[in-house]
Amino acid sequence: MSNSVTSASALADAVLALLVDKYEAPAETTAVDTEFELIGFDSLILVEVAVDLSGRYGVEVADDELQEAGTAAGVAELLVAKGAGV
Repeated sequence: MSNSVTSASALADAVLALLVDKYEAPAETTAVDTEFELIGFDSLILVEVAVDLSGRYGVEVADDELQEAGTAAGVAELLVAKGAGV
């Protein structure tokens, strides 16, 4: 497995943990491929998540990018593309 796949997988898990622990996504029904809309994350929450991720990973992340990414796995791919790592 390549480093980028490993990093994306680890980042997806980290993003999922953040969504569950800090933003109260339901742990029982939320996975790395669960759409943000299905867990009730609106644009206001995504703004908060974007600020949080930017601070944690040292890369600029916008809420519209999170909305486009759509899932924790998509966000992980975005973070890897921006040079973030775990």
